[in-house]
Amino acid sequence: MIGIMVVAHGAMAEELINSVAMIMGRVPSLRAVGLRSDQGLDDLEREIEKAWRTLEQGGAEQVLILVDMFGGSCSNVAARMVSEKEAKQAAVVTGVNLPMVLEAAIDRDLYPLEALVNKIVEAGRKSIVDVRAVMAEKLR
Repeated sequence: MIGIMVVAHGAMAEELINSVAMIMGRVPSLRAVGLRSDQGLDDLEREIEKAWRTLEQGGAEQVLILVDMFGGSCSNVAARMVSEKEAKQAAVVTGVNLPMVLEAAIDRDLYPLEALVNKIVEAGRKSIVDVRAVMAEKLR
């Protein structure tokens, strides 16, 4: 099984998981890690490691980490930690949004990690829509 971890600044990760639960019920092996303003990078690393262990104890053989922003503290720490693990064990995808977390939760048992990453990236891209442009197109 692929465990899923959402890592973000503030309460974003926890609230994304709460939103997933609202839509599809509680999802096992889905964890949130938030970087609070009073925490440093060492604290964040400890929290990610703790969540990772919890996912592994729950049966996850691989871990998918969905992060809020490329180049930020959360993605930098997650990327460094993944690079220390076996490459086939984990992946980090940035720019997390609700459709990406839903896609990961729904499809994680259907695809190997690399294919799941591709599906999630595509779901994230497709979910970013200029509604005004879509409406204007429909009115033509």
